[in-house]
Amino acid sequence: MRTLDSLIVDEALIDGAATTLICHDPTLDLTRTALESGGSVVFLDSDYSRSQQAASLGAVIAGDVRLDEFLAGSAGSAVAIGEMPKSLARLDYLARSIAGAGFNEVRIVLGANNKHLSRGMNGVLAESFTNVAASRGRGKFRCLIASGPRAVTYTPVHGDGLVAIGGVFSGAKPDRGGEFLRSCLPDSPGRLLDLGCGNGSVTRGLDAQATDSDADAMLSARAIGLEATWDDAGSQLPDASFDTIALNPPFHDGTAVDATLVQHLLDASVRLLAPGGSLYLVHNSHLRYRGEVEARFRRVTEVARNQKFTVLRAAN
Repeated sequence: MRTLDSLIVDEALIDGAATTLICHDPTLDLTRTALESGGSVVFLDSDYSRSQQAASLGAVIAGDVRLDEFLAGSAGSAVAIGEMPKSLARLDYLARSIAGAGFNEVRIVLGANNKHLSRGMNGVLAESFTNVAASRGRGKFRCLIASGPRAVTYTPVHGDGLVAIGGVFSGAKPDRGGEFLRSCLPDSPGRLLDLGCGNGSVTRGLDAQATDSDADAMLSARAIGLEATWDDAGSQLPDASFDTIALNPPFHDGTAVDATLVQHLLDASVRLLAPGGSLYLVHNSHLRYRGEVEARFRRVTEVARNQKFTVLRAAN
């Protein structure tokens, strides 16, 4: 177990008589430890693959339901544990959903590297809980601990025709790369898929299917009327079912740039495109995505380029 996870477990004092809420658990070690305690374990992590693994271990997953709605009417005592979210919006979503759930007693214990903790996190937690304090450090890690739930509710952010639920990328605003991609899509795309849809800004107002592995993104896309699935790279969608795929892929793993994150999405695009179909992909021009695309598609052309972004069209 990582030092951070061990610290979180020690500070949480997991009790089998209480419900354990898992907020963000990259290694699933927190989930396994909570299940071993014998109590009810509810997995609130937004990642599809981790959620499926947690379910296979015996945890209850929130799935594709908003957390405030999923937890509403809870009772008894609970402790919420996890690695601190990178996004203050995701932290606020978790805190308000948990504080407003109805538990008789609940604490949140979230840990991180000291350099990734900020006073802004204390402020967000204080909006939902009366007591917020930092734990003692262990090495370069510590936890923020909140207790005393306030009577709060969660309201998604609205703006620019978009809705932001939790920590969805770009919030309720279109991002520049996505807007550049949108401007390059064909006028008659046929059966259109927004792969890794985020907040749905690329295909908002269009007749499109959307999918994302992040539950916050999927719920945000649904909130503006897109038909969106929560799965891993469109795994629930049938082969050769789309004429056009729009892809604005992630390029950060946490805080580090990682150009390999596009690989499984490109593999999915090959599977999901119908014969004669085309993939439209936008990427930061300095990242070497073209080689990854050319490794999977016979015809790759540059559709547009500006100072920051490049849009490629790929077909077989």
